[in-house]
Amino acid sequence: MQIEDLVGKLIAGTLGISVQSVHDDLAFSDIAEWDSLNHVNLMIALEQMLNIEIGEELMVELTSVRAIRAFAAQQPAGRP
Repeated sequence: MQIEDLVGKLIAGTLGISVQSVHDDLAFSDIAEWDSLNHVNLMIALEQMLNIEIGEELMVELTSVRAIRAFAAQQPAGRP
């Protein structure tokens, strides 16, 4: 499975939405499910999946599916 698909499933599961609803243009606060609390939960889940630490500065940059997928693809642990 490609990292983009894994990230999509992670986002869908964390936000409680369907995988089909996860697209590159989806961003923080576009939908009610992606609020500030779930954004933190999403960053924690991403940290666990990639076995990395995401600092506050990076957390505020990773606010779209596109940005999160690009970030995950750049991580050594994120490469299939």
